[in-house]
Amino acid sequence: MQETTTTTRHQEPDERERRQDLADRWEDETVFLSSSAHMATHPDYKAIVSLGMPAVPLILKRIQTQGGHWYHVLRDITKVNPVNPTERGNVAAMQRAWLRWGRDHGSI
Repeated sequence: MQETTTTTRHQEPDERERRQDLADRWEDETVFLSSSAHMATHPDYKAIVSLGMPAVPLILKRIQTQGGHWYHVLRDITKVNPVNPTERGNVAAMQRAWLRWGRDHGSI
C-alpha cells in the first residue's frame, strides 16, 4: 500500500480578494469623514490607487451597487475626470458620469 502525503500550503489571498478587502476597510474607516482630502490620507486609499487600472472595475461596480465616494480614487487611478465641472458636488451626476466612462472604456 502506497502512502500519500498531503502538504497544505498557505496561499496568499488572490488579488480580487485583496482589492475587495482594501475597499471594504477604506469605506468602513472613512465613512464619517466629511473631507475628501482626509479620506485621501488614509493608507488604504493610497494602497487602492497603487493597484492601478485593475481596481477600476471593482470600484465602478461598487458605485453602481452601493454608491460611495470613489470619485477621487478613480480620478487618481485613471488620470481623467469625466464629471462636467458644473456637476461637481452633485453625487448622482458624478456617479452617472463615471459609470458612463466605465462603459465607454470597457471597465463595466
